[in-house]
Amino acid sequence: MPPPSKNTTVYAAPVMRKLAEIVADLQPSLRKVADFILRHPLKAATLTIEEMAQATATSPAAVNRLAKALNLGGYTGMKAELVATLQQMVSPVDKLRNELAHRPSGAFGLHEQIEGAISNLGTAGTNNHPDTFEAFVSCLTQARKIYILGFGNSVYMAGLAASTLMPFCADASAISMEGGNENAAYRLAAITDQDVLLAISLPRYSLDTLQLSRFAHERGAKVLAITDSPASPLTGIARHVLFAPADHAVLTSSNIAVLALIEGLVAGVMARNKEAVKLATELTESVMSYLHIPGNSKPAKK
Repeated sequence: MPPPSKNTTVYAAPVMRKLAEIVADLQPSLRKVADFILRHPLKAATLTIEEMAQATATSPAAVNRLAKALNLGGYTGMKAELVATLQQMVSPVDKLRNELAHRPSGAFGLHEQIEGAISNLGTAGTNNHPDTFEAFVSCLTQARKIYILGFGNSVYMAGLAASTLMPFCADASAISMEGGNENAAYRLAAITDQDVLLAISLPRYSLDTLQLSRFAHERGAKVLAITDSPASPLTGIARHVLFAPADHAVLTSSNIAVLALIEGLVAGVMARNKEAVKLATELTESVMSYLHIPGNSKPAKK
């Protein structure tokens, strides 16, 4: 993944960039620690070495070895680097999770959901560089064909991305909607270097998404990824990556940030398309007879 042109995101900080560069080559215990820091940079900066070991199911020795692999001397040096990088930031999701853990009733309400969503959206805004977003939009507008891929819960996000991009791109389709991974592979077989694969994957990552993304990359296609953090295996495959924090106090993951990024990309593509207003008008008019419009006494045509 090309480096951002400005040091404006959490993941552009030297310690985070170094972690992202070496994580794939680390031994398993050290990789667990590195993955945790990449996914939870704010929380990592607050933990003791024992708490870090417990959170990653490793050992204080493993945590210390990772710090030495980063040339930070030991855990004290690594924590100082993390704190220096992240001291101005607070994680509302972690605060909320801790608060819920101390509630006897275990109640979770709308206010907590909104607070967590705001946190993820704010982090998405902080952790993604505008140049990367613009690169995404350029790739989507210039592609001969856009293939959109996602399994598990991400299949619905892939379908949404395809349906909303479709009117404003040359060709956009979700290849993982029906028939499972085998049919998705068949649909991807014709991908070329003139095409784009947009892969969406959150923890726990689908092996099928990774394998099909590698296939598209080997065929010369531009692979774009929406995923949660640099710890995601998709970052080693994709040309450009947008990060969608997926933290949730109760659920395994949240799709709020993914949805926001998809809407932003669709808006970006529309803004580049000079015919967008005309296309949107034609699309609305084509379905007008099927819509209920308040104040319209004329019955819809059958």
